[in-house]
Amino acid sequence: MQSAFKKTVLSALVLSLLAAPAAEACSSFIIGKKLTTDGSVLYGRTEDYPFLPQPGAHNKNYIVTPAKNYPAGSELKDRSTGFTYPHLAHEFKYTSVPDASRDTDEGVYGAHGQNEYGVTMTATTSATPHDKILAIDPLVKNGLAEAALVDLVLPRVKSAREGIELVAKVLDEKGSAEGNIIVIADKNELWYMEILSGHQYAAIKYPDDKYSIYPNTFFMGNPYELGKGNYIVSKDLETVARKANHYREVNGKFHVANSYNLDHYAARNRSRAYAGLKLLDPQSKIGYFDHHFELLQSPSNPNQKYSLADAIAIQRNRFETLKEGFIPDDQYDKRGADGRPEVKAAYDGDTYKFAPGNENVIDAHIYQIKPDLPASMASILWLSNAPSRNTPYIPFYGTVTDTHPSFKPQDFTYNPDSFYWVAWHIDQMVMQNQNLFGSSIKQKWMALEKREEAEQRARDAKYRGKTDAQAAALSGEVTRDAIARSEKLFQEMKAVEKQMMQTIKAKGGKDDSIAVLQQKFDKQKADTVKTENASEGVTAK
Repeated sequence: MQSAFKKTVLSALVLSLLAAPAAEACSSFIIGKKLTTDGSVLYGRTEDYPFLPQPGAHNKNYIVTPAKNYPAGSELKDRSTGFTYPHLAHEFKYTSVPDASRDTDEGVYGAHGQNEYGVTMTATTSATPHDKILAIDPLVKNGLAEAALVDLVLPRVKSAREGIELVAKVLDEKGSAEGNIIVIADKNELWYMEILSGHQYAAIKYPDDKYSIYPNTFFMGNPYELGKGNYIVSKDLETVARKANHYREVNGKFHVANSYNLDHYAARNRSRAYAGLKLLDPQSKIGYFDHHFELLQSPSNPNQKYSLADAIAIQRNRFETLKEGFIPDDQYDKRGADGRPEVKAAYDGDTYKFAPGNENVIDAHIYQIKPDLPASMASILWLSNAPSRNTPYIPFYGTVTDTHPSFKPQDFTYNPDSFYWVAWHIDQMVMQNQNLFGSSIKQKWMALEKREEAEQRARDAKYRGKTDAQAAALSGEVTRDAIARSEKLFQEMKAVEKQMMQTIKAKGGKDDSIAVLQQKFDKQKADTVKTENASEGVTAK
């Protein structure tokens, strides 16, 4: 009864949003290995949830799906779209960070993960194709969508290139339900892919000497410039743009993003792209109102190198380093009926902008791919399982076979045994009591991250030089260590939460976020039941 009820509420929430513009709020970055302090590749994404009953409050889990054998005829099914795809006879083990609501018709939304061969991916940064493009190559209702991408790719491939080729094959066969951007990487290659319309796509092998910031819009220029073998594109990529009368060139060459994008960046995309680019390169010549920002960027200083801390700063960014004086719109005190800030668009000069580290973030992640570890362990996940602005990042090898119990509760409202909900509550208390906490919690987690990074280097030294077979044999040891570290950190977070609550009580602060969330969820539940009863002709007693 409870599961069915949750399903009903969530389905109603989804249906209530279908008539609204697509809610796009994720933001991603890539930093090639020639631009990092330690020669590792860095890439990641913030996943945002701007939906009711409260934006930014949507539980995410961190889980392991074991390797599995499937009988002939069995299929992967995406309950949110109707998409299906045949299972392989044997599929690989992988980690993922799905929605806690994955057992409902809302969809799984695995978000990101890593398989037993060291292939990682993040899926997705949503993007909206131009109406003219969709008139020629429309999206497919039951095509491949974000909700199923991780569970489609990671169990089936042994390399990043195989992953991109698989997605391309599925798009050719079944089409896409959405515009999306994904990254799939392994120890040797990182591939960036834009899913541009119902059947059009373009992917590139990412250069080692570039960096990128890309929120919810297409950014790719001309893929052919990277040379044969370094791109994979749909056969009608340029033809569709020409038929749509939206073919665009830059410097005399076909430009993917300008051909498939909306004519102007949405305000929320412009502000996040600009903030990230200026954070990594304050001397960059880009201007806030430039027509477009190119995907592949080079730092103004050719000797510039970036660290893990810089990557985390991208995802926590709240315009602190910008001279324009922008203010995150989640600090705006006027909100609409849906609880979201009422702010003006970017083009009217308003100072309130959508920040990368905004109130809607429900999961932030960074994959750090190190060149001197066995392939299956080369990609370290730095997971911030809740709002990035006040949640610590902690590292995990992809060879884990299980995760800490705090990453598994599937509650829709606050649970004190849930890593996500405790981190969410800490973030809410910080934002409701800036006068009491300021940046102290963020500074505490930054110190913890510095410590974790040093300890991670020590762990890496232990596994450096191991073969993949040896790494696999050590998965039990790696898992026990990950769970023990998670327990220690979770108890530290619980202690911080308790101390913050005591401080708020002693100093007359505010802490109503849990009660407000429960009230909003209960109201949504009651409204949904009332609506369904009315549609079915049921009279309440």
